[in-house]
Amino acid sequence: MIWIDVATPKYAMFFSKMIQELLELNYKVLVTTRYAPHYTEAKEILDIHGIEHIVLGEYGGSTLLEKFEARIFRQKEILDLFRAKGTPDVLICGAVVDSVHVAYGIGIPVVNIYDTPAFTTPGDINCPTELTAVSRLTLPFSHLFFYPFVLPRELMLRFALDEHQAIPYPFIDVALWINDIQKDDKNDFRKRYNLDLTKPTILVREEEYKAHYVKEKIPTIYEVIPLLKQKLDANIVIMPRYEKDRLKRDFGHIASVLEEKLKPEEFYPFIDIFIGGGGTMNLEAVCYGIPTISTRSIWLVHDQYLLKNQLMFWSQNASEIIEITKNMIGKRVNSQSYFVRGECNFNSIISKIEEIILKPKK
Repeated sequence: MIWIDVATPKYAMFFSKMIQELLELNYKVLVTTRYAPHYTEAKEILDIHGIEHIVLGEYGGSTLLEKFEARIFRQKEILDLFRAKGTPDVLICGAVVDSVHVAYGIGIPVVNIYDTPAFTTPGDINCPTELTAVSRLTLPFSHLFFYPFVLPRELMLRFALDEHQAIPYPFIDVALWINDIQKDDKNDFRKRYNLDLTKPTILVREEEYKAHYVKEKIPTIYEVIPLLKQKLDANIVIMPRYEKDRLKRDFGHIASVLEEKLKPEEFYPFIDIFIGGGGTMNLEAVCYGIPTISTRSIWLVHDQYLLKNQLMFWSQNASEIIEITKNMIGKRVNSQSYFVRGECNFNSIISKIEEIILKPKK
């Protein structure tokens, strides 16, 4: 039995593709996730893709104490599940501390597939040195560790792994699902929200300000929204991160706040510029060719890669963001060659897991 633990929206998208391939190969797959009233997206994405899953624990909140308490509670639920269903042969996850520690503790081989192991700084071309807390707590426990080609190999080997354990793949994760999108007017979310189809549409996404790696809640996104309304004749749409009711209260009179989780094909083909405080959606938007402005308070390797290749803008100045929006809205970004450098699927990853972990058990 293969255990896949899905803890974030990005990895819900990523593993939804992998789970389908594993099921087609007749593997038994146990999928777990977490859920909380203000952290619903991972489960919602699994639901959208029809992936059977079990909810164990919840998102621990904004403080380290709350996160640690939630982790302990979730690990106990995982152990109870294994007593009922049996112990899996392997764990595959995106560096989830809860599940990695349980797996390593009870002897389950750990496969991490992860793309954000370190922070960097604007303009720095050297290998990043500031490792994230999650990567320190998970990657050294890996039996195998897969990572996208944009990450420096010398960075991967800082986690006390042997050369054969750290394996690159030739695509950036989001290309797995973004490259499948076909524009179809019947999917257009603007119709559902009664938006003016003759106007350009601006999508705004909050930063994941409750995440362990975000040190402060940057106000830029919230300053930009009313300026967009003043300066541009456009549909302004907000995709909530945690608390949609608060966003409705503050901005519902000037912007549309999305009520539900949308599939990528329902909104990317129908927006003209993206202003994002996160990482995955910035990558998705750029991959699809949408002009993208990052307001992110942290920098990871992918941010540097996009900015170095002039595929994305970055600013925390509201007036500057308005000017970039005016200049770039509706234009296209030619990005494909930067996202895929070879086979864009799970074939080689699954084959390596079979070779090293699964087949010796058969």
